[in-house]
Amino acid sequence: MSSTPLSFNEDLAISRGNEADAATAITLVPAPTALAHAVVGLGRFGSTHARKLAGLPGFHLRAMVDPSATLPPDPVLGLLPLLRHVDELPPDIASATVATSDTAHAEVAIALMARGCHVLVEKPLCLTAADGIRMLRAARQQGVMLCTGHIERFNPLLHDARRAALQEAAQRHRGRRDPFLHFRRSSSRQSAATDSVLDLMVHDIDLMAWLCGISNDAPLELIERRVSATVVRARVQLGGLVAVFESGFGATAPEAVMQVQAEDGPLTLDLRCPEARRHADMDALCRQYVAFSRAIRGEASAVATGGDGLAAVVRACRILDA
Repeated sequence: MSSTPLSFNEDLAISRGNEADAATAITLVPAPTALAHAVVGLGRFGSTHARKLAGLPGFHLRAMVDPSATLPPDPVLGLLPLLRHVDELPPDIASATVATSDTAHAEVAIALMARGCHVLVEKPLCLTAADGIRMLRAARQQGVMLCTGHIERFNPLLHDARRAALQEAAQRHRGRRDPFLHFRRSSSRQSAATDSVLDLMVHDIDLMAWLCGISNDAPLELIERRVSATVVRARVQLGGLVAVFESGFGATAPEAVMQVQAEDGPLTLDLRCPEARRHADMDALCRQYVAFSRAIRGEASAVATGGDGLAAVVRACRILDA
């Protein structure tokens, strides 16, 4: 067994959760003010973000940025400016979404923060710890909020009451050798199994830390890792709890399942459950943006901070690079 502690010293000090990151969000926005917002990257995810933002109170979608895209055939988005570079954005843009390719997340986010923008970056926040540290430094220096799109935090199945119960159960389970949590997440897309760690498994790594109240500087200890042609399976210890993560591509039946070992037997949650999503007051992406706006205003928020996103990436890389 081996472990890699997070030891980024000064930079980690601003990455331990909402309290530390919120302290660097100096530019507070009054509650009634709609944020002039831009979306950078108009692929599948970026277009979804833009369409959602176009009708979401609290945000005023002003522009989209993509050097290679064309205006979508959409009655709302088709009327918005499509720019080629963030330098072309109007000076009053206050916040932005980064939905570019993962390799461009760091540079685009840093460029936006240099303009004074609060930034929500699609997960993963970055691909390396070094890039994540640069992003956190930029947020601190510019006095803006950096957040990460770990959208499963806003799954209606994981409401406040259930999260509180899970934290209590986690506290009782700490120190035991049997897994407290078992995650399975797969996609029908075709790609190498190891690609799923930063694409899919990172969701569940963040979920475990958030649900169980694990600090961002807690080291992930890799107990066992198995890699097949389609699936990566890792057994880890994190925050005194053992967990199993499985992720992969090429699945005939995609899934996102979390199993909790409760005292009265296992509890299985289908995180893709359509029934739960159908009865939610708003979908997870809307709820994430509401939380993002709260974080910008300095209010308590469940949105994943830049520090949370960096911790998830470092832990995923610990599994990926073993």
